[in-house]
Amino acid sequence: MFLGEYIHKMDSKNRIMMPSEFRLSLGEEFYLTKGPENSLVIYTEEEFQKRSQNLDQLIYENKKNRAIKRLFFSSTVKMNLDKQGRILINKNLKDYAKISDEAIIIGNNNTIEIWDRKVWDEYINEVEVNLSDIMDE
Repeated sequence: MFLGEYIHKMDSKNRIMMPSEFRLSLGEEFYLTKGPENSLVIYTEEEFQKRSQNLDQLIYENKKNRAIKRLFFSSTVKMNLDKQGRILINKNLKDYAKISDEAIIIGNNNTIEIWDRKVWDEYINEVEVNLSDIMDE
């Protein structure tokens, strides 16, 4: 289970330190892809397989289903940690997430999300203002 939020700087080579609390649970290989609201999502091998199987259940003849599968799989990168516990975020994913120099890495139960710190701050401020309404729905 991934919990908490951690702020880390991205270095000049687009590498970011993964929180030590997350490293062991990630396993040797994991997957990084585009997520909602300009976030990036990290899936463990197990979670990625579950997600893949769910996407395989979608009816291929449906245009939206094809688009979802194409977007998901074409933007996904198989990764591992370097010796210093960092991941390398490619330019496509970095640009999508609008990550400049500082990122926030959050645990979201079975996945990890990476956000540009400013984008996260704007998002969370908006969500927290409406938290009561969101919880009521």
